Amino acid sequence: MNGKYFRRVISFILTVVLSVSSFCFALGAKNVVINGSVSASVIRIIDGDAIEVRLLQGGDTALVKFIGVDAQGYDDAVSFLTEYLLGQTVVISPDSGIASPVGIWNNMYVTLNGENVNKLLIEKGYGVTNPSFMPASQYNDYLTVQRTAKTGNIGIWENGVRENGTTTLYGNITYTGKLAYKNKHIVNINTASPEMLTQGLNNITGGIANAIVNYREKNPFNTIEEIKFVQGFSKELFDSNKQILSVCTNVNYADEEELFSIGNITEDEVDDIIEYRRKHSKITSIGVLKDEKLLDSNRYKKYKDFLSTYDKTKIDVTENDVVVNVNTATRNHLIAAGLSSSAADKIVEYRKNGYTYKTIGELAKIPGIGLTEQQVNEFEDNLNTQTDINEATDYEMKTVFGNEASKIIQKRNYTSVSDVSEYLDYDKYSRIKNVIYVGSDDREYINVNTATNAQLTEYGFASDVAPKLSASKNMKSSSDLPCELGENDRNTSLYTNINKATAKELKSLNNGITDGIINEIISYREEQPFGTADEMLKFFNDRNYFGFYNSVKELLVVR
Repeated sequence: MNGKYFRRVISFILTVVLSVSSFCFALGAKNVVINGSVSASVIRIIDGDAIEVRLLQGGDTALVKFIGVDAQGYDDAVSFLTEYLLGQTVVISPDSGIASPVGIWNNMYVTLNGENVNKLLIEKGYGVTNPSFMPASQYNDYLTVQRTAKTGNIGIWENGVRENGTTTLYGNITYTGKLAYKNKHIVNINTASPEMLTQGLNNITGGIANAIVNYREKNPFNTIEEIKFVQGFSKELFDSNKQILSVCTNVNYADEEELFSIGNITEDEVDDIIEYRRKHSKITSIGVLKDEKLLDSNRYKKYKDFLSTYDKTKIDVTENDVVVNVNTATRNHLIAAGLSSSAADKIVEYRKNGYTYKTIGELAKIPGIGLTEQQVNEFEDNLNTQTDINEATDYEMKTVFGNEASKIIQKRNYTSVSDVSEYLDYDKYSRIKNVIYVGSDDREYINVNTATNAQLTEYGFASDVAPKLSASKNMKSSSDLPCELGENDRNTSLYTNINKATAKELKSLNNGITDGIINEIISYREEQPFGTADEMLKFFNDRNYFGFYNSVKELLVVR
């Protein structure tokens, strides 16, 4: 009989004996919330990182989850706890940084004869650090001893890192950590190498990893949802990874695996960051990484915008200072923003008949422009269709106001668009007033390819314009418009952005769209944006609205 089998037999016998001996007490006991430090007897080993105890005072029972530990269903962890803890009297203590309980579970430190059992489990390789407990006061200590166990290939690390584990079940009870997700760690999609993306994320091919890197080099991810605009990154991929995606790494709480997603960071740098946190409790500012030489200076400069000392789910970063308004930018402005000369020519050429672009997605629809939807998505940070005259960069202001930009920039603190009229002649102000805004761009558009005469009239189109527009269909560019547009151009849209359109604009798509499906569209995109035409198709197919989608799909864009 080998040693491991023998230990499991003994563990089983001990568990049965203690369970039977405590049965009479259990009839009157109940699982309770533990407040403060208490002494208790260990009556059951539920799993490698969870136990049941009976409080010495009062006799009630409690379910305890070891703070900072994930045993990943490792059998030897159960054997170890059975031999080491079962039947022993321990001290159970909370951590001020960790919520306790979670449901019926008490998140606790377990101490036996002065030794921290949580740390011992990780040190001996019976478990790994659990990212759910990053705020724990001892978390950085656990990361340090984990590195020793990992480099020593002991216990759970004996055959390398265990991946794709399943959620542990404790009898009929499930414990799910806040960040634990298929034993994967958080991955910073703005900094992770292609190799880290394929290894750290679920079902990511090398091709998709490279597409992510190519995309962010032009347009960093400001939210995790933006990754859906990367070619090949489907809704299904997003849903299977959203729990482990990050656009900004919290260097105070990131575990070592998440830190390794910061570009080509070295093991020494990861160790230095963890050791600094251990000694100083926390990193007070991102500049500390450079000042204390925790990160190479070049690496710091490259990645500092994607690092933080607190949790961030949204950032505002662009790789290009050359942001332009496509409705007013000159050919040279557009080229400076990264567009080809031929694409720039097309964009300028199709600004006709008083029409202005309402969404950058329609740029890919211009006949012969040679821009794919993916390329337009990559330019999203560089191109605007509307300019906030108080917040836009000086360069973008120049693309809108030309020679008058400098004096308009000097006076910035506008309360309305009309405030800039005193600096411009009437003709120039008339041309640009519909592509600038103050505060928030809450304009409501109408798709003139599908709107009825009544809808156009309701929007305020002139009586001689509305009939001409409603009679014209399949207008793909401004040159297809049947007449010159005037003041009401601010409402005119040839393409509808399904992620931003108001209920009224969606209604203008007509073709039998109901208030119910409009509400479903808005509800869906509030959770996550539509990323591709395929995703839109599935959405409408699932709701038996394929006929409607098929009739308007050429008019819908996602950016």
